Amino acid sequence: MSGYSEQMRTFLKAGKFAVVGASADRSKWGNKVLRWYQDRSLAVTPVNPTATEIEGLKAVPNASELPDLANTSISVIVNPKLTLAMLQALFSRDPSTFPKAIWLQPGTEDAHVQDFVKEKGVQDRMVMGGACILVSGDGVRQELGMDGKGKL
Repeated sequence: MSGYSEQMRTFLKAGKFAVVGASADRSKWGNKVLRWYQDRSLAVTPVNPTATEIEGLKAVPNASELPDLANTSISVIVNPKLTLAMLQALFSRDPSTFPKAIWLQPGTEDAHVQDFVKEKGVQDRMVMGGACILVSGDGVRQELGMDGKGKL
């Protein structure tokens, strides 16, 4: 077995993806992660409270407005305070609509986020602890036998 977690594998098996913290600025990590999905022909939605379109994709203002959350995995690239607010908003909805998985990119979590995740019992749906999709994503996809379109 590889060094990739079951959470990473679950994350990348989603049919849809979103990037919370997506940015139109190509020098920012939120843009680089968004383009990672695009470069692999994966269905991705940028999440940004002020932009209506990023990299040619229609943006939504917050993760709670993503359609089909139960089949969507979300990459998070915002500060821990905003990460916690996003998680709280997602849990204020019907818990059955919680995203398939969430990948907290480096720098997006702190003790408050970790405590909230444990309290809600969703550790099995969270990639936490500093792993980055830009570093690990292709290895996980290769391990899963995904083709260029992200299919199994």
